[in-house]
Amino acid sequence: MLLVETRTEKLARELPQPFGTVVFRGVTWDLSHLEPFVFKAVVAPGLEVSVLVLFSCHCFTKSFRWDARPALEIPEHEIYADERERRVLCEQRYNLSRRLLREIVTSLGVRRITLADDRRPNFVTLEHVDAGKTVLYAMFFEVEKDKARKRLVLRVQSAYVLEGGLTKRQRDAKKIALTTLLRNVQRGTPIRA
Repeated sequence: MLLVETRTEKLARELPQPFGTVVFRGVTWDLSHLEPFVFKAVVAPGLEVSVLVLFSCHCFTKSFRWDARPALEIPEHEIYADERERRVLCEQRYNLSRRLLREIVTSLGVRRITLADDRRPNFVTLEHVDAGKTVLYAMFFEVEKDKARKRLVLRVQSAYVLEGGLTKRQRDAKKIALTTLLRNVQRGTPIRA
């Protein structure tokens, strides 16, 4: 069972709003749903872990290659840039992240989690969304030990609609329970879905 903690003042000082102010076509986007937070999970008798959840800008942006316009025709005010990369603001990703993403993370304990990439521990969970037609909203994440503290870090790498549906690899992917995933990462044992 997951016990969600609200963002504490200490955590707020430690991890300020990571994305700054984002304005899309004159509208300031509220990205408070992507602020870091911590939850605790009991992963074995007597073993409770704290998990810091972080979100990537990929939850509200897309790659230039996924935009129908040539890169030179994309207005500068529709581009998000940080110290690592430049990406295109995506209204669909933003809206779905606001509506679904935090609830998906806080309900990982009861969700079907699959191993998205067995070469490096990368996981995915899916949400069926009815936007006139049923589509699959996928949240990709990884979990690792925090090198500076005794906690785990769950990093949401990206979240978006799978336009073509599931790939064969995704359909055949192995399942893993959140408690197993967290316990194995905490203990440093291999992830076996």
